[in-house]
Amino acid sequence: MSSKSFPDPDAITIEENTDVLKIMSWNLWWKFENYLERQKAIFSEIEKLKPDIMCLQEVWEEEDESQADKIANLLGYEFVYGKSFDFDGVAFGNAIVSKYPIKDYSVNYMAAEPEYDEKRLLLHAQILYKEMNLDVMCTHLNYKYEHQHVREDQVKYILEYISKLKKNKFPIILCGDFNADPNSEEIRLITGHRKSINGTVLRDSWIYSNPEDHGFTWSNKNIYAKKTLESDRRIDYIFVGKAGSKGMGYPLSSFLVGTDKNNNIFPSDHFGIMTHLVG
Repeated sequence: MSSKSFPDPDAITIEENTDVLKIMSWNLWWKFENYLERQKAIFSEIEKLKPDIMCLQEVWEEEDESQADKIANLLGYEFVYGKSFDFDGVAFGNAIVSKYPIKDYSVNYMAAEPEYDEKRLLLHAQILYKEMNLDVMCTHLNYKYEHQHVREDQVKYILEYISKLKKNKFPIILCGDFNADPNSEEIRLITGHRKSINGTVLRDSWIYSNPEDHGFTWSNKNIYAKKTLESDRRIDYIFVGKAGSKGMGYPLSSFLVGTDKNNNIFPSDHFGIMTHLVG
């Protein structure tokens, strides 16, 4: 019998002192309660952390000013915006804010039956990163508990959309407020714990570095979330495709953001997520 051993074809080596790509996902709670004070706290957190790319939900926009524009200007970044609907004359939508050039973007609406249609969308930005194309997507799914079947259809739409994209060296990044727990049917569909959609499976970045930490982004530690009388939940995510060459896109660490009060004000009703990926 031969004693020769063979290298593992699936093994990936991450280089020491590798570059890091910092991704943030955060629901900013539109212009709801104490929004001017909260916005100051949001800006303070973003300036402190300096994410490379931000996927933001419940972002407001008016005719003469835009929350995403204000955030982009803080750090000298670019942004794109997708409006879900107008609420009392003010737009409510998603934004992607990037340190790196945004080459193109699309706003993709996810249809639903009229009684469940919340005008939810998938915002897709194509970003130029290290002379590579990087696909970043931001979404916000239906929020009611009983809309699980609607969220499942929305997830199927997203995964079908992703499956049609050209494969790049850097894995796809999908962020957002999914309004669903990690063990829900809709999240299990994303992470490969159910039959995949066209073979599309993404990794939940949180569990790579925090397997024992619940990572509640909807938490009763937050006074705004506590008012809803709902239980603690992890409903916000940064998903990423399979790591590429030299571990590119592999989640090194993840942590919650916006967990501290600023002048006795929480920045949002959600805690956000920050993930450091091998860049």
